[in-house]
Amino acid sequence: MMTYYPAEVQLTPLTTVRRERMLPAPGEILVAMGDHVDPQQVVARVNLPGDFRIIPVARLLDLSSAQVKGCMRVKPGEEVKQGQVIAKRGRLFSRVVTSPIDGIVTAVGGGRALIETHVDPFELQAYIPGTVTNVLAPHGLIIETTGAVVQGMWGAGGDGWGVLKCVVERPDQPLQASDIDPSCHGTIVIGGCGLNEAVLEQARELNVRGVVVGGVSPALLAQIERWPCPIVATEGIGELAMAEPIFRLLTTNDGREAAIRGVVQPRWPMIRPEIVIPLPAGAVKPSQNQPRTPLTVGTRVRVVHEPYQSAIGTIKTLPGQPRVIETGARVLGAEVDLGQGTPIFVPLVNLEVLR
Repeated sequence: MMTYYPAEVQLTPLTTVRRERMLPAPGEILVAMGDHVDPQQVVARVNLPGDFRIIPVARLLDLSSAQVKGCMRVKPGEEVKQGQVIAKRGRLFSRVVTSPIDGIVTAVGGGRALIETHVDPFELQAYIPGTVTNVLAPHGLIIETTGAVVQGMWGAGGDGWGVLKCVVERPDQPLQASDIDPSCHGTIVIGGCGLNEAVLEQARELNVRGVVVGGVSPALLAQIERWPCPIVATEGIGELAMAEPIFRLLTTNDGREAAIRGVVQPRWPMIRPEIVIPLPAGAVKPSQNQPRTPLTVGTRVRVVHEPYQSAIGTIKTLPGQPRVIETGARVLGAEVDLGQGTPIFVPLVNLEVLR
């Protein structure tokens, strides 16, 4: 059988965590190698360019480029307001050119004027507590810590930080608005198999820092994209129960502070939404991030397609010949022990490795 490298997802109770924190444009790094940082500490910043407009003054005033200079009513470096006259031709039957935006005149030449809005300051937070192990000035830095990592299948929103709070008893229990009370203020709420609009509204009112559930309904995706805090679906889109090992790892750390990130990037380099729970290494040696390895007997995997979606098991055998599945297709697969007696044949493309 050919060597197969499936997708990998982290579900690790204790590991060395390294995260790049990168600015959207070259800027100023505020920390040095060896510094300890807190999750909400600003570690880098940059002034991002705002919107701009190029005003064709010569054409609007029906003048040559050389004549525009004498008609300008503002100079480079001056602030202007929307609707303010920036150029004028004539007296009695005058023509005027006004600014379409609030901003600063940054250049005049060639019969045109350039107006830019004020710069937008951007501050980058550390996201996780840890030690700065590398400074990639002027672009960003790398922070290292020790802790548990849970990666999800789908997410939305940016970064968050708060105390994990489990409000359901089972991984297949839907998250209800009544589960979110004032004790959830400022926490990352752990639910079960899904949520609804009432949950989102209640979480917003109580300033919840993030939500983790098994799956989210497709009908809620547009609303979730506008929600101010990160949401992580550990199993993906649909009314899906959270996988038992994921639920157990999260609930074991109930009451601990954690970072949550809803960012998803399906293209290379792939970025998955995640929950990072910083932990003291203590006497236990954390596992190290290993390079991708081929699928082998004994590998722990998760099924990512029906009818066994979200089930977690172990590879028992890797048949060398394709088999015919329900759709009539002949595919390579693996016999997976899901703890239900007889191992189940699952196509290789429907498996991902849990690390």
